[in-house]
Amino acid sequence: MRTGKGRRMRYVGAWALVLLLLAGCAGETENPFAGQTIDWSACHGHEEATQLTGTGTDLEWVEALECGTVTVPLDPDEPDGRTLEMAVVRHPAREETDEHRGSLVLNFGGPGVSGVSALHTPRFDDRILDAFDLVAFDPRGVGGSEGFACGDRYALLDAQQRAPHPRDMTRKDLAPFEKAARAYADSCADVVGEDFLALMGTVNVVEDLDILRDALGDDKLTFVGYSYGTRIGALYADTFPERTRAMVLDAAVLTNGSGIDSALGRAAAFRNTWHMFADHCTATVDDCPFTDPTTANAHMKDILDGLRKEPATAHGVPVDGELLFLMFGMELYREESWDLLAALLTALDNGDTDTSEELLDDLYENTFGSPWEVEPVDPEPITEHTDPQAALTTVNCADRRDSPDPWEYLDAARISENLAPLLDPTAVWDQLPCAYWPKTEEMPEDIAVEGAPPLMVIGTVGDPTTPYAWSEELADQLGNAHLVTYEGAGHTLYGEGRSECVEEIANAYLLAEEMPENDMLCPR
Repeated sequence: MRTGKGRRMRYVGAWALVLLLLAGCAGETENPFAGQTIDWSACHGHEEATQLTGTGTDLEWVEALECGTVTVPLDPDEPDGRTLEMAVVRHPAREETDEHRGSLVLNFGGPGVSGVSALHTPRFDDRILDAFDLVAFDPRGVGGSEGFACGDRYALLDAQQRAPHPRDMTRKDLAPFEKAARAYADSCADVVGEDFLALMGTVNVVEDLDILRDALGDDKLTFVGYSYGTRIGALYADTFPERTRAMVLDAAVLTNGSGIDSALGRAAAFRNTWHMFADHCTATVDDCPFTDPTTANAHMKDILDGLRKEPATAHGVPVDGELLFLMFGMELYREESWDLLAALLTALDNGDTDTSEELLDDLYENTFGSPWEVEPVDPEPITEHTDPQAALTTVNCADRRDSPDPWEYLDAARISENLAPLLDPTAVWDQLPCAYWPKTEEMPEDIAVEGAPPLMVIGTVGDPTTPYAWSEELADQLGNAHLVTYEGAGHTLYGEGRSECVEEIANAYLLAEEMPENDMLCPR
């Protein structure tokens, strides 16, 4: 199977021959999918938009959204073959002025995240909204771009719940994991075909992105990529440096390495952020139970075990240890929730029932919303035909070089448990289907952008899912990138208004292509 730059070199040679044969023929274009126009139309009528916004607070934003499609080839090497209709969405610039700079294309991460759905949530300040049309898309195999469902996403979790601790597992204990992972891979191959799976990777998403850029009428791409979107952006700048205007890559993921490498990085990131939170708790709550790092995990486990034996309630909903840890993990991404988390865990540790019940209500509202509010309608609901987990697994298996030996995954599960005892090693076992995946077009290992303007990488020291070290590594790897470091916590930052420092630096870069001379540090 062809990969990365090797395939691109074949493109150059093939097209050189074509151009020689067609010399003197007017009107011929290199890419038969170039020159498209997008037939934009309102995504939602007034009634549907009102439902989507729940209480109507963001009705104006949702009503402004316009939807369309762009045609892309399933296999760029076979332009006359099967095509896909890629779903796209646009929030037009608020005012058409001389300051309008074209489109700002966004990818919100994943893999498997629908950009069409994600753009239903407002972001960025007035300067960006006045200067750019915000555009997002569903990558191939996601949401409205032929999203699909395959495999039993819970079989590996069931195997994990039934198995002993990884340190005690034997070959016999590993068998259910192998069976579930192989069945997942086989199911996906049966549902969508091995050819489709082979072409789901980021190498081809980047080709689609360039077709989208052209359809938007932009000579060069302005792009913000979050999490997995940093992999897309980095590869685009490597593949099409002359078509790159500016890129903000926020919360970098690995651009190479295996799924095991990624899972262990996530465990290390969680451990780091957990320690930051414990320090925050100690500094802000007098009787915080996490003052000693050597006993903090044990204290947290005691709190969770206590709720497993005797659940509490939040707005009448039973809260056991699993639900509390789910809410804790989600709110660990949000520094503004750390005071609440510290006070709640301290109250639970002290047996202060009245205080803990009140704070649990607040935590539940922060995480899931108020139960008495109108329930918003998901603009891109998961159905039996689409499952973001299927796309996530498919893209990760396509991009990476993963071991076929299940024992390596067991070793990684043991390492993960040591790195982050509060986490179970689900992130490791989620990679196991890749051991049985069909051959795919993998990411090139030698991304080092040449010929593109300077790029911006944003890394957060306390990122609980993509370690800050990955942002440092990406900035070094790209060669022409500047790193902006936020000293606080959270996963993805730009456009959310949580750091005025980051907003100012990134806005100046996107608006006027003004890059700081040196790497920048933004305080918490």
